[in-house]
Amino acid sequence: MLMPPPSPSSVASGKDGLARMLAAHPQVDAIYCSSDLLALGVVAQARKLGLEVPSRLKVYGFGDLEFAADSLPALLTVRVDGPRIGATAARCLIDRLNGSGGESARVDVGFEIVERETL
Repeated sequence: MLMPPPSPSSVASGKDGLARMLAAHPQVDAIYCSSDLLALGVVAQARKLGLEVPSRLKVYGFGDLEFAADSLPALLTVRVDGPRIGATAARCLIDRLNGSGGESARVDVGFEIVERETL
């Protein structure tokens, strides 16, 4: 089993992660990353290795960071509303501290898949 890259996410850990993934699973054809920084590193390493993105390897990011639309190729990513997540988490914590929060409260804050060139 491959271990996840170390935190915090970085371009370098994305490059290393792709190298480790290909060593263990050479036929992998898609990589799902927990951040756009990791995805950028995966794309850079794929390019270095001569792997065409997306025809040979599809790469998906997370966070829709500012550079995702401008990278080459532009990253497919998942966009979330960070401020809404933070405000919702704070409200749930305050409710729990006040004794009014449910034990297993789940709040769907939504997301959007931003389709770009790495699909």
